[in-house]
Amino acid sequence: MKKTMPYNFLLDYLPRTVVIKQNFGMYYIYWEGKIVLILREQPKNSHHNGIWISTTRKDHASLKADIPAITDFVFNEGEVFDTAWLLLRPHHDDFETAAISICELIAHRDKRIGKATKKAVELSRL
Repeated sequence: MKKTMPYNFLLDYLPRTVVIKQNFGMYYIYWEGKIVLILREQPKNSHHNGIWISTTRKDHASLKADIPAITDFVFNEGEVFDTAWLLLRPHHDDFETAAISICELIAHRDKRIGKATKKAVELSRL
């Protein structure tokens, strides 16, 4: 049986031309030559579940100010993982509203979200 993409309501708010690739049980979302999101819902390491937002460290503060539900990654209990990615956890009270806001930023080509990768550029040429 094929697994359903988690948080599939996001497809109503993302641009229609996104490319979704499943890998390692996660769903990678690409748009216009960039990876913008990863959707994860796994029983193992569930503290990493949610919507991963592709960004840069310099944009963390402004994104978290605009969408307070966004957090840093916590690798192990209490240990912040130094990464360019941010996380929106599915158990947050404001999860759905925050997730829609992230999709709207993507749709409006907010420069703070998305990273060009070789894979993303290849997918944009298809």
